[in-house]
Amino acid sequence: MTFKRLLPLFLVVSLVASACGAVSGGTATRALTVMGTGSVSVTPDIVIVSLGVQTVGPDIARAVAQNNDAASAVQAAAGELGVAPEDMRTTYFYVSTQQQYDEFGNVTGEVTYWVDNTITVTLRDTSKLGDLLEAAVDAGANSISGVSFSVDDPSEAEDEARQEAVEDARQRAEMLATAAGATLGELVSISTGGVGGPIPYYGELGMGGGGGGVPISPGTTEVTVQVTAVYALR
Repeated sequence: MTFKRLLPLFLVVSLVASACGAVSGGTATRALTVMGTGSVSVTPDIVIVSLGVQTVGPDIARAVAQNNDAASAVQAAAGELGVAPEDMRTTYFYVSTQQQYDEFGNVTGEVTYWVDNTITVTLRDTSKLGDLLEAAVDAGANSISGVSFSVDDPSEAEDEARQEAVEDARQRAEMLATAAGATLGELVSISTGGVGGPIPYYGELGMGGGGGGVPISPGTTEVTVQVTAVYALR
């Protein structure tokens, strides 16, 4: 048998031997990816509310002036309840025109001006929310929206929720590994997901005067953290 005829057979045998060595000598890495969730209930210590003032009239200058007066009165009322100037900010101001129509639906050529001003207030004494809403309405606010309770500094609750999330991920991983007939190995990696925000309060707010502050209950809010953990399997 000549050398040229032996060479192809030698190459085939060498490739098969190399492949077998890679399979037998290599170690397949098995991993398990799980998600864990941690949640902590906290009592809100701040409340954020948007107080709106809308005015309308045939003269734009007068409509804006009336709106400014009412908005200033609303801010003054909030200040009397202990809201600091830095906790009040204008978040929306808009002026628009509205066509006037006669009884038959025809355009008259006259317009009125609609002025919309929204002041967002952060109240750091949640027990005064009802009083704030009542005082704002009495001062000239004619719309209230976005009432939401929150925590000024959620870092401590977030740390506690992260620890719970990590422990939850480990317990899930151990359960899954046991169910699969494997042994849970070391933690390979871990990453943090999103953190839950404040829970808005939605409800009917009494707008009448003379009855004291609007009854409001802040309840509790949840701070939630998710983690993704990767464990080795043995």
